[in-house]
Formats: sequence, C-alpha cells, structure tokens
Amino acid sequence: MVSFDNIDHGWLLANIPMDKAILGTWLKAGFVEDRNWFPTEAGTPQGGIISPVLANMTLDGMERELMCRFGEKNKHKDALARKNKVRLVRYADDFVITCSTKEGLVEVEDTVKEFLATRGLSLSPEKTRIANVDDGFDFLGWNIRKYGGKLLIKPAKKNVQSFLRKVQAIIRGSGAMRQETLVERLNPIIRGWANYHASQVSKETYATVDHVIWQALWKWACRRHPNKGGRWIKDRYFLRSGNRNWVFGVRKAGGNGEVIGRSLLLAAATPIRRHIKIKADANPFDPDWEVYFEDRAKKARKATHFGSNGRV
Repeated sequence: MVSFDNIDHGWLLANIPMDKAILGTWLKAGFVEDRNWFPTEAGTPQGGIISPVLANMTLDGMERELMCRFGEKNKHKDALARKNKVRLVRYADDFVITCSTKEGLVEVEDTVKEFLATRGLSLSPEKTRIANVDDGFDFLGWNIRKYGGKLLIKPAKKNVQSFLRKVQAIIRGSGAMRQETLVERLNPIIRGWANYHASQVSKETYATVDHVIWQALWKWACRRHPNKGGRWIKDRYFLRSGNRNWVFGVRKAGGNGEVIGRSLLLAAATPIRRHIKIKADANPFDPDWEVYFEDRAKKARKATHFGSNGRV
C-alpha cells in the first residue's frame, strides 16, 4: 500500500499528460473543514474524481522499472537478479510483488522505494510486509497461500468476517421488518459478495457463510415469537423448495397449492467460474483486438445468463 499524502505536485505537472493549468488548479484547490479553507501543497484532493486517476498514472512504470532491473531477459544483470522471477500485480495503489528468493525481494523493496521517492511517495509501514507464500498473505479480499506445494486462493478471513458482520447487523436491526423485505435487503448483498469470490476456491467458505446466516435468521425468527415452539417457527419462516429444506422464504399462492414466492439466496448456489486472464498485449482501443474482446464479452454474458438487452 502506498501513501499519497505527500505526492510531489511538481512531478505530476511534469509527467501527467493533460492540461497543466487545469491539473495545477485541481492540485492547489485546497479543502474546506469546519468552514475554514486550507491550502494543499502536497498530495491529491481526497474523494475527488481525479484522485484515483492521478494515483494510477503516478504508479505506472513500476512494472517496467522492475523488469528493467530484475527481468529474466536482462542479460547484463547478475545471476541472482535473473533467477528471482520478479512479478508485479497491481490494483490501483494496492500491489503485490513476488520473488523466488527473500534476498531478491529485499533488493526489490529498495528499488520500489527509490521509484516512489522520485514521486514524493512512500510505502505504508503498517500495510507493507514480506511474507512467505507457504504462510500466505491477503490481497484484495483474498488469501493467497500454498498448501502442500499447491497454490490456493480463498476468501480472506477478514473479508468474510466483515461481510458477516454487515449481514448480521441488518438482521439484528430488522426485528419489526417483514420477512419479504428482509429477504429483499439481504439478497443483493449476498449475491454481490458471492459473485466477487466466484473465481476462486470458495465453495467451503460459501457453505460456512450460509450456515452462519441461517443461525442469525433462526434467532431473528425466535425473537419475534418468544411464545411459539420451534416447529411452528420453522413452518412459518422456513419452507421446502424441491430437494431443499429450511429455505428462508415467503409463501406465495400458486396454481397447484403453495410454492415459494421469494426466498433467501444461498452463497453456495453460486457456481465457481475461473477467471481467464486477458492477454498481456491486448488493447481494447486497438481495432486488431476487437474480435478478441467481443469473444470475451460473449462468454461472460453466457456465463452470467445476461444478454445485451437484459436477463435472458
């Protein structure tokens, strides 16, 4: 994680390819707190729409710098540098750098610090660490770790706990809410979280999450009817749908008896679909790659059951 509090305005004005007058005005606009205006001599406006773009463009070139110094094709470097197999994965200002040796990674860290220093940036000490892949590390809500030599990427514990706290808070605060309304509030949250992790090793985590949510819903139902027995509560709030039992849902009158009207989504029902990496040279603005991106888009729509005009 990079700290952008002291980003160099001079470097931005000299290197960011845009209207310099507008960029300078943005950078020096200052901020207002408690009706008082404060100037900004460094950093970028927090919360501004331009800030993420400036942050990304400022970090552009880091991979090129690493490959220049540690790339396997760089024949004039020493043997240690060539065999380090340095790789960078970056998402905005979060990034992971992998290396085959700890000694090489220390040298890589020094290179990154030099790269950032020229831009007035620095690594965040609280969020920067060197870790062995056998011990694992978290990145973008996932835990990357080798188990017996096999690399597995799973939802990170902190990410799962944060998600469950959000769901449980909604359930606890909905004592007087209609069951159908509660389902409508929870389903988009469960769907979004499960879809985010659908490309990784998540099935076991999905099952755990579903069980914890079920426990919270059972407590919610029991609190609403303290004088009713467990069987009555089950029949009132938990239905049967096909081969599934204990479905938290609302009955709806159908043509042949009663059927499920609206029910809670299960995270475990989300299919696992591995992400196919975009080719390194692919450019969405290059007409030569148009067919390639169209094929990716078609496969994505087919996988998610969405068409160009909505749900299929």
